Order: sequence, then structure tokens, then C-alpha cells
Amino acid sequence: MNGYLGHAISLVTLDAVTVWLIPALACFLIGLLLRSRGKIRLMDCLALSILTFYLAFVFTLTIYERPVTPEATMQLALFWSYKYILNGDKGMFFEVFWNIVMFMPYGILASILSKSKAKWHVLLSGALLSVAIELTQLISHRGLFEYDDILHNTLGTIVGIALFYVAAKVIARVEKYVSRPDVVQDRSDYSAF
Repeated sequence: MNGYLGHAISLVTLDAVTVWLIPALACFLIGLLLRSRGKIRLMDCLALSILTFYLAFVFTLTIYERPVTPEATMQLALFWSYKYILNGDKGMFFEVFWNIVMFMPYGILASILSKSKAKWHVLLSGALLSVAIELTQLISHRGLFEYDDILHNTLGTIVGIALFYVAAKVIARVEKYVSRPDVVQDRSDYSAF
């Protein structure tokens, strides 16, 4: 497997997963402590742990595993990647695609953790996370700073938020159906959430 996905998969080693799990488990334990005090739900505890694991993976993929170059590299023309795609560059198409997909989990997980129905702050934090990654790449000379990546990552956050809303509607409909008096149910399975 070549390209972006192949590179991402090559990073998933036992050592890397162990390093990513340490902060995720610490967040989970802190979350359990907060849950025992009635401050957060179990779902929040799980989402925070998964988000921490995910962010460690994204940091590895976008910064740590990138080679250091002698000079900072940047592409400041907005939509430059689309010119390559329109000229038939399949590699660029997949890079754009994976940059969008990479931020979808952020949109979903941050939406779960958000207490507000409006998710503009999730969108803003996803965009700021992408800006932080791009600036770190620029300052550390690891990777190409580009506005297109910020745009694509932010779009991925938007798609993640939309998927969260769709999932929330489906869950609400299922819960409404299950709570009907004519439906036999055992609610003991829902007590953890």
C-alpha cells in the first residue's frame, strides 16, 4: 500500500501504540475518577480517552514521523492541490481525501464531549488544531505548511460533526422506539451511559 494510507498504517507498531495508549489510559483513569464524583458520563470518559489516543496518532503522522528539512517549506497558494487533481494527479487526490478523513474523528469525538447543541466551537477548535499542526510543521521544518491542509482538515471536522448529528438522531429514534410501552425491553444495559 503506497501513499498516505500506507504511510499511516506503517506507523502502527506495538511501540507506537504503547506510547499512544499511555496518555489515553491516563485520561481514562482521570475520567473514571470524575465519573465517580458525578462530573462526567462514561461516554465522555471513553470519548476523551479515544480522542487522546487519536491526537497522539495524528501528531505522530503529521509531525513526529516527518523528516526534518534544512529549510521550512510552504505552499501559500490556496487551492493549489486542486490544480494538480484537475491535471490527473491521483496521489494529490488521495492526499486531500485522507486529510479530510483524518479530521473526521475529531469532529465526532469533540462533539460527543461538547455540552452545547451548537457545535461552532468544535468547528473552531478543529480549525485551530489544524493551524497548530501546520505551524509546528513550519517551525520545526517537518512537512509542508499549506492553507489547503487547514481547509481540508476543517472540512473533515465539519463532516465529523455532521456524522455526530446523524448518529444522535438515529440513537434518539431508537431510544424513542425502545421506550414505547408496547416494546418489551431490559434497560439494565443502558445504566453505564
